[in-house]
Amino acid sequence: MYCPECRAEFRDEIIVCPDCDVHLVPELPPEPKFTEDELVRVLETADVAVLPVVKSVLRAAEIPFVVQGDEAMGVLPVGKVGLGGLTSRGHGLSAAILVPPDREEEARALLTELPEVEDKIP
Repeated sequence: MYCPECRAEFRDEIIVCPDCDVHLVPELPPEPKFTEDELVRVLETADVAVLPVVKSVLRAAEIPFVVQGDEAMGVLPVGKVGLGGLTSRGHGLSAAILVPPDREEEARALLTELPEVEDKIP
């Protein structure tokens, strides 16, 4: 079984990815057709509670996205330095959501409707 988000492989008995909290699938979906260099940052946060909400909203809208730094937030303690470095607000580790440029406006519109993320949109 595979996680369609982080692409990790799990034993058949496991049905939900413990890191991404999404249901596993028997086969991985095709690799994204874009590279991270082509993507646009639409959100940056050091709040681990915000990421599942944002991911859910983007999935529901079928907007492809990449998350940078969420692995470090879940493993390392939030502090002044770490894999994610300092955020623009100096909060320690952060994660960023990136989307294809042609979906940036749509993603930003959806995210601005969420009170949890209003101060996290660059």
